[in-house]
Amino acid sequence: MKKQWKASLATMRLCLKEQSYFGFFNQLAQYLLRAGALAALIMIWRSLFLQGVDLEGMTLNQLYVYTILSTVLAPMLNIWTPISGWLHDGALLGLYQRPAGVFSQLAAHTIGGWGMRLLCLSLPVTVIALVCGVDMRPSGPWFFLSLPLTVAQGFAVDFLFACLLIRLRNLEWCVHCLREALTALFTGSLIPFAALPWGLGDWLQLSPLGTLAGAPLALYTGLGDPAVLLPAQLLWNLILWPLAIYGFAASRERMVSYGG
Repeated sequence: MKKQWKASLATMRLCLKEQSYFGFFNQLAQYLLRAGALAALIMIWRSLFLQGVDLEGMTLNQLYVYTILSTVLAPMLNIWTPISGWLHDGALLGLYQRPAGVFSQLAAHTIGGWGMRLLCLSLPVTVIALVCGVDMRPSGPWFFLSLPLTVAQGFAVDFLFACLLIRLRNLEWCVHCLREALTALFTGSLIPFAALPWGLGDWLQLSPLGTLAGAPLALYTGLGDPAVLLPAQLLWNLILWPLAIYGFAASRERMVSYGG
């Protein structure tokens, strides 16, 4: 167990270093674009709020914090492992030749890749928000229980999409577009469920995608009920992980990549 933990840490360090291979300015340009998108969304929320649009009782600070955190914590709220690309080019097959589980190796690669973004985007955005007077304090401790559940569930969801990709014989772009559409609409990362009309958010926040970004963000900003969201997250972890493990094992013989 100790050796596997050291191997995972070494993999994370290598993946962190890998982020600089394309040059610092390339990374900086991507982060500036994301920061610009965040600023535009904040201005939209502010404009709607000042015009008196009914946002289901949400305060302007809650909107700010929700939107900022959706960018700051984006890698954790919507897990994307390298499995899709590795299925296509055959790199995934090499993981089976190493003395570690495939899932644990993918998790180490993914978590290691978060470091550069958290340092160069998330930290500056948080500091700027605090300087501008945004109250970034969490509404309670439940967020810190929700976030690990979100990360674990996110990995399970990602592996299930990988199973779908295998079944569709590596139609990567189709699966990518499908996933982008679903996560944009149903995870709550863009629009808070509490702001949705007709009680739609009450149902969406309990869905397997809605408990990803929506649950920790709602608990951080005080927009969600921990007695409802935390059991829902735990339930989906208990359902999705066995499905991911079984589906990946059942799909393994169907893997097709360049080279056979």
